[in-house]
Amino acid sequence: METVISLAIIIILLLVSLIAVQIVFTIYGSEIRVFLSRLRFAHRGRNEDLKFIMSFINNFASVLIKMSSDKVGALIVIENKDSLLPYINIGNRIDAAFFPEFITSIFYNKKSALHDGAVIIRNWRIASLSSYLPMTKKVVNVEYGARHRAAFGVCEKFDCFAFVVSETNGNITAVHLDEFKKLSPSPEKLVSEIARIFASSGIFAHHKTLRKTDILTQVEEFNRPKLLKRK
Repeated sequence: METVISLAIIIILLLVSLIAVQIVFTIYGSEIRVFLSRLRFAHRGRNEDLKFIMSFINNFASVLIKMSSDKVGALIVIENKDSLLPYINIGNRIDAAFFPEFITSIFYNKKSALHDGAVIIRNWRIASLSSYLPMTKKVVNVEYGARHRAAFGVCEKFDCFAFVVSETNGNITAVHLDEFKKLSPSPEKLVSEIARIFASSGIFAHHKTLRKTDILTQVEEFNRPKLLKRK
């Protein structure tokens, strides 16, 4: 009888533990995944980090350039020091690697409900689609539409980056905190500008082996004219 009671108690404790774990993951699942992902980055080597970051910047720049050339409006927000979880949760949550074809398929399809709102990038991965952000309450130039106002609004409240492509003229605008600037449509210059925006903000802090000078050196190498080899 005592054995049966002991087994029953063990089973009950196991069930309670499983329920508790499920509750924790339901509430904090996104934060746990970010922590584990950052822990994984902490164990990467310098060369692996450099390759990964440069691949992201190049892919990201190619997306912005294509949409700029075609005058396809877009808003992409990249989380930095502050969590954007509230806006990730109210959007269409996903967890996917960043690749250009997926991003362009979202913004080019104007009949899709996912076309509106922002794509949010968390820890270099796509975290949500069609997330609606707070609009700035400041008076802004009439040339800036709803996407720009949302970019200004979220960056006023959170330490993050917002990149906007204008549907009207194809201009690319980057916003961080209370600063914003128009970026170049030239591939080489745009890669350099994005890298410098990231490097000056501490976004590489989770890459323990990586310094911002590493990225800038890599960008300079990318932009340096290549000498033709003599035959």
